[in-house]
Amino acid sequence: MNPKVSVIMLTYHHAPYLKQAIEGVLLQQTGFPFELIICNDCSPDDTDKIVKDFAERHPDIIKYFKHEKNIGFVENQRFAFRLAKGEYIAYCEGDDYWTDPEKLQFQADFLDENQEYVMTTARNFLYHQNEERLTGDGKDPMFSGKDFVDYTQESFFTARPTQTFTYMIRKKFLDLKWVDVYPDYRDLYYFYHLLEFGKGRSFNRMMGVYRLHDGGVYSSLKIENKYRTSINIFKNIRQINHDKRANTQIIKDLDQLILQYYYRKEFKTPLVNFNLYQSIFERFFLSGNVKILLAQLLKVMKYTFKRQK
Repeated sequence: MNPKVSVIMLTYHHAPYLKQAIEGVLLQQTGFPFELIICNDCSPDDTDKIVKDFAERHPDIIKYFKHEKNIGFVENQRFAFRLAKGEYIAYCEGDDYWTDPEKLQFQADFLDENQEYVMTTARNFLYHQNEERLTGDGKDPMFSGKDFVDYTQESFFTARPTQTFTYMIRKKFLDLKWVDVYPDYRDLYYFYHLLEFGKGRSFNRMMGVYRLHDGGVYSSLKIENKYRTSINIFKNIRQINHDKRANTQIIKDLDQLILQYYYRKEFKTPLVNFNLYQSIFERFFLSGNVKILLAQLLKVMKYTFKRQK
């Protein structure tokens, strides 16, 4: 009997966290069969030992694959997606974990009953590993007084109430051809293309914990690189799909990037910082807003001389 849901878990250097991630999947209470596909990208730590122990105890659920050499995140993800047999796919990387035992049942029931939706997500806590501190996801304003927030491909460019490890998607709309089209494939690419076929819904319900630590794929990036990564993702979406709506998110990211230079004071001499000017003029060429251009250039002068005092 094929599983209704395939849970994908990619792992590399996650040994300290992996047990909690796997247990979060195994605690799921469902009225249907599901599978957990764990793909180890030749991790040099104790990942293999940890997963084998779970796989031996839960052979009806866990399908374990270890690559003999490191193939990289993108290829490991492609490999895992191709193995999935379920009608729906859920995802939890090896350093995050679910806390809601009804996650899979709740999301599958919703998709069963609402064919116009192609995906559903939820909220989560953030665990700051270095400080051993748990916080919210910062999305309270977005969900204020609401049980859920719907999103479309249009709203995808302004606000995304999504977190990869909380999603459930309809597998039939996941087209792996985009892995070869986009450079450095990211989850935002397949979110964008999934939303060509229907809507998404994010529930105001905490379903797991997203771990922030130095070894995370995204959380390890510095502030400037985080925004540059997002900018490049939306530039690729714009270029490949001729979708100028992506400029909305690019401008938003550029504004945040520029603010990091000004107000976080990461650079001692903004007057001679090429990356700062590049961001300011890139924003201007996209928006054509002369007033904002002049205001930002004046701030460069203001904060440069303010720091020299």
